[in-house]
Amino acid sequence: MNQIIEVIYEDNVFKPLHPVEGLRNRQKTWIVLYSSEKRGLDELIGTLSPEEAEEMQCCIDKEFSKIEGEW
Repeated sequence: MNQIIEVIYEDNVFKPLHPVEGLRNRQKTWIVLYSSEKRGLDELIGTLSPEEAEEMQCCIDKEFSKIEGEW
């Protein structure tokens, strides 16, 4: 089971903002932390795999192709 959930860090504990489906009480799992604070693009360098970077570039190209000629 993989999912992304929104949490708040409070009193040294990560607390989900909504109920989490598919986990038993006290079940161990892994989490990956991403801050919701906006950061500069320089901080993203090296965080994406080549496949993820290529997918992102395709999405960017697709979006910009929609607005070409509207400028």
